[in-house]
Amino acid sequence: QHPEIVKYEAELESQIAAGIRKIDFSRLRTTAASDTMWYDIPIVVHIVHDYGAEYLTDDQIFAYVNEWNVVFAKQNADTNDVIAPFKKYIGNPKIRLHLATIDPNGNPTKGITRRRSYLTHSADDQAKFDIWAPASYINIWSIEQMGAAKSMAAAYAVFPSTAGAVPYSDGIISLFDYMGRDKTINHEMGHILNLKHIWGEVNAAGAGSCSDGGSDQVDDTPPTLGHNVTGCTTAALYDTICATNYFKVYTRRDTPYTNDSLVNYPDTVNAQNIMDYTFCSRMFTKGQVERMHAALNSDMGNRDNLSKPANLLRTGVVNSTGGFVPRPDLKPIPEFSATYGTKMQYFTCPGANLSIKNMSWNDTIKKVRFTFTNGASVPDTTINNPAIGVGPNVTFTDEGWVNVTMTATGNHAVDTSIPWSTTQSWPNSIYVASPTAVTGKDYYQEFEPAGDAAKWPLFNYYNNEFGWEHTSTGLYDNHALKYTGYDSRLNPSFGITPFTGSPLGDYDDFYSVPLNLTSFGTTGACNLNFFTSGASRSSNSLEVTDTFEVYYSINKGQAWTKMTTISKGNLANKGAIPTPYTPTSQSDWVPRTLNIPAIARTNYVVFRFRYRPGVDHIFKNYSTGNNFYVDRINFSTFPAEVSAVTMAAQDVLVAPNPTNGNAYVIVKDADNVTAKVIVSDITGKVVYTTSQVLNGNEAQIEIPASVITVKGIYLVQTATGNQIHTQKLVVY
Repeated sequence: QHPEIVKYEAELESQIAAGIRKIDFSRLRTTAASDTMWYDIPIVVHIVHDYGAEYLTDDQIFAYVNEWNVVFAKQNADTNDVIAPFKKYIGNPKIRLHLATIDPNGNPTKGITRRRSYLTHSADDQAKFDIWAPASYINIWSIEQMGAAKSMAAAYAVFPSTAGAVPYSDGIISLFDYMGRDKTINHEMGHILNLKHIWGEVNAAGAGSCSDGGSDQVDDTPPTLGHNVTGCTTAALYDTICATNYFKVYTRRDTPYTNDSLVNYPDTVNAQNIMDYTFCSRMFTKGQVERMHAALNSDMGNRDNLSKPANLLRTGVVNSTGGFVPRPDLKPIPEFSATYGTKMQYFTCPGANLSIKNMSWNDTIKKVRFTFTNGASVPDTTINNPAIGVGPNVTFTDEGWVNVTMTATGNHAVDTSIPWSTTQSWPNSIYVASPTAVTGKDYYQEFEPAGDAAKWPLFNYYNNEFGWEHTSTGLYDNHALKYTGYDSRLNPSFGITPFTGSPLGDYDDFYSVPLNLTSFGTTGACNLNFFTSGASRSSNSLEVTDTFEVYYSINKGQAWTKMTTISKGNLANKGAIPTPYTPTSQSDWVPRTLNIPAIARTNYVVFRFRYRPGVDHIFKNYSTGNNFYVDRINFSTFPAEVSAVTMAAQDVLVAPNPTNGNAYVIVKDADNVTAKVIVSDITGKVVYTTSQVLNGNEAQIEIPASVITVKGIYLVQTATGNQIHTQKLVVY
């Protein structure tokens, strides 16, 4: 995508070669620079999470930074384990990483941000939210799992040359459980400072041959194929493949000496190098230290700005006198999650248990207080010294949105007599369904504001651009639900794609009111009917991957059973449309009928409707779907085509017409009337007759598909009382 990276890399290598020249690393004590010179670098850690184990605490981050700095100061005790041939080559990077105390807007910070996102479960550059200016900070993102393209990686980072071409991707992204493991961040920071893997970048670790040309361009790391998770085995530590008879010739530049010198480096590889994959990491070499320092003095990727005094002052690493700034004492930030078992759950029913979990941060939390409305079983509770993930179990009695108020109190270090707390309210985070189920038979939901549409709650769990909303475009009227799937951040004609926030992994729900379906019985027809209208943005079948899923729950939302998944052309019935899609006529809508299983025909069942947007199949950066609409949800013994018929001024109607399955005679105002239906083919032959006593405002009589199997025209005669109606029925 970015051919300019090659140019920038060549430019940087030229700068480094000019800076390092030919140094005999066997003669260096530690580095070529003064032993008193250190590089101080501001960093920020972005925790991208979904309230799972990946939700690292502030204290964990503080501890990890200390561990990283121990290695960058060559204070890690395991350097004692470095094998004899390489002991004299151990380098001291003299690098100190500092969590920034001033953010890009000039506000105080502890150098940690948090964002809830589904992308933590499939992360790549699209999960690099909230980047701080990479010319001033090194950004580190902690995530739960890598995306498919990096599925085998524990972490990855951006070289200075890539940062120069693609600055919005600059930084390190790491699995949360590798942030403090196996010197992973030290390894990735090596890449940030232009270190390659010690086998080069030509092949995977342990692959290829010595003649492949792979090199890390560091003299005191002997040639190697690299190692892939071997551990500290003898075979890895004393691997001589590619390293036998390895030497370098150096030209002396100090007068009066002019003769060259030959340095015979170890004939075994440096398998304990942090830039190998052995999982036996112990050291950087002196040559690698020189290369990192050269990168920190190069303007490529703005690495030279990181440690400049003005930048250290601006980011809060040092104060105006040059002293290091201590970590600020800031007010806590209240935050909570809601789960049932291990799954996120923000919709609930009266009597169903929800676990409310404290996720507050930004200070040492000494106390949290929760208050809940809606007849909460625990309306007001306080927890002292709460751990992350600890909180009350709550049930509710009253229908509607719960107002959750949370106060988090920290340990104000300056004056403990001053309350150091923050209070926040969430009025629309948890919804409680009605305790009373609506009679399901012939129930219609048209999403009219005057009706009970507000009792069908919509959830945009991750608060992004994609989600459900009420719209003024409906099947019969000006009301329906719309899923906004058109990616307005994208402009393909100009080559514009979003830097972050791919919808890959996103999902959004709406829920029905509780329904009583017992009147349908367990043996007859019981249908969930609705109409949809949708399109795709892409005509490439590989990219038409949006799905619409329907579930039911018979235990108050504590478990869900999937009824169906609608996808591909069934979902995008209007095909590919490059602009935001809006249906313009009734013909744009498709009827949907789902048979409700007998087990779900209880006196209290709830339905969940879930949309999952698709993405481009190559880079997975943007939505390839379009807008999707749902309307006229109802529960009936008849399919959607029949349930959706509008009688208008007609007393008798045959629908659907034309049909390729069952048809129905619909009779208006036929209470306690016997109707006789006679169906004949075009020759006059009677193929079906039936009689039925009708009840209700609109009664329906089925014409089975089995009696109209021949395509063509049929005549349907309906006699009700003294009236006879004859209509044509087309079968295709």
